Amino acid sequence: MKFIVDAMLGRLAKWLRLLGYDTIYNKMLNDDELINIAKNENRILLTRDEFLFKKAIKSNVSAKLISSTDFMIALKELNLPLDESIIGSRCTICNAILVEEKTNIWKCPNCGKLYWQGKHWKDINRRIKLLKGDNNVNS
Repeated sequence: MKFIVDAMLGRLAKWLRLLGYDTIYNKMLNDDELINIAKNENRILLTRDEFLFKKAIKSNVSAKLISSTDFMIALKELNLPLDESIIGSRCTICNAILVEEKTNIWKCPNCGKLYWQGKHWKDINRRIKLLKGDNNVNS
């Protein structure tokens, strides 16, 4: 599954990338550009904008109207399969596939950002468990 996300859903885009999904996010793209990219690259357009959603559907573009402003609820609405083998494989900034630099350190070949599983991964893993429906997650 590949996505393109409108300007209102930046945090959702970041989390889709974190979960390993190929996700275009550029807040400078206008509605027509979003629709054209979605159509040409066979991407699902995610938006909170009802007008953009209807325009995409009329253009035969696969689109999903996101109703929640909470990115975790929005992720649950999408009901995505979560593949452990690709979680953490994309740069959350630019969407490139990460390359292992050293043991447990990954680097984005496009923007140079470094990633590692520090203390923040405890919260990320907790949220992923919630997405999977594990209600026995410690806060």
